[in-house]
Amino acid sequence: MPCCGAAKRQQQFKAKDGTRVMILPAGKQSGRADAESRIEFYSPQNQFLCALDYSSEDSEHGFGVVKAAWTRDNNYFVFSLTSSGGHQPWHSPTLFYTIGDNAIRSLDDYVQAPGISNGDFTLQYPNVVLTQALQGEKSVPVILHLDSMRAHKPQDVLRCAEGAVIKPESGEKKPNA
Repeated sequence: MPCCGAAKRQQQFKAKDGTRVMILPAGKQSGRADAESRIEFYSPQNQFLCALDYSSEDSEHGFGVVKAAWTRDNNYFVFSLTSSGGHQPWHSPTLFYTIGDNAIRSLDDYVQAPGISNGDFTLQYPNVVLTQALQGEKSVPVILHLDSMRAHKPQDVLRCAEGAVIKPESGEKKPNA
């Protein structure tokens, strides 16, 4: 089930095994809470695994979730982002969380382009992502098979464990507070 258009309210996504993802508004400036997001990951036993905090102090330098969904095989959670301040409007960072290893990876690392350019991805069975990437001056279709991508481990894998709160843009990782 897709969501968000920059998390307008709290949303919950549950996989068949009970793994759960919460998307929460996180903008810090009055009237801009919806522009930025915090994404929380929970185990099937309801243990808090980690959170990705895309908020910024001025609510203009973070990211908000545009679309989010579990793949049809329920092994991956895919979500796309947009800049809360309109920076790099061509870029829609799109990431995926893997149940098997509690890791979060960016689709940008798997395309031969500057990045994903369309946040309105489509999912096909079992875990295929259809989206677009910037190539030169235009966006071109991209088909990504998450099962095969997982075998290639880019250096920028985020480990979702131990209740860490991760600020992806800064690389900051703090214990749950």
